[in-house]
Amino acid sequence: MTDVRRPVHLAVLAGMSASAYAGSLALVAMLQSSADASVIAERAPIRQVADTIARSHDGLEASVAAATRRYSQVADRYGALLPKLAGVETSLDTLAKTTAGVTDSTLTLPAHVSLPSVQAAPRVVRVAAPTTQATTGASGR
Repeated sequence: MTDVRRPVHLAVLAGMSASAYAGSLALVAMLQSSADASVIAERAPIRQVADTIARSHDGLEASVAAATRRYSQVADRYGALLPKLAGVETSLDTLAKTTAGVTDSTLTLPAHVSLPSVQAAPRVVRVAAPTTQATTGASGR
């Protein structure tokens, strides 16, 4: 009879061992969860600062992207203006040469020029028209 009861005792022993192991795992999980919660609570201020820095970084990144787009637009417009600017530069060079020529011409002129004397114009006297008294028959008077 002892042989018949032995397997039952072994089953009970295995069940008790498994229960003890499960209980110890549950206890360790609870302790680990409690430790994790305290670490998370301790790190909350650092997390808030990190989130603020991340938001600031995202805003700065968006500003840099917008500035890059604007710079590209301005660079494209400037590239389109380059041929026109070359024409303006050529015109300015021509104007500078013309101005230099005029300056050279003015340096050859005498410092003082004697102008001929001007005779006074004769005085014009205005004569008033004589007063007249005339009637016409067109008006009936």
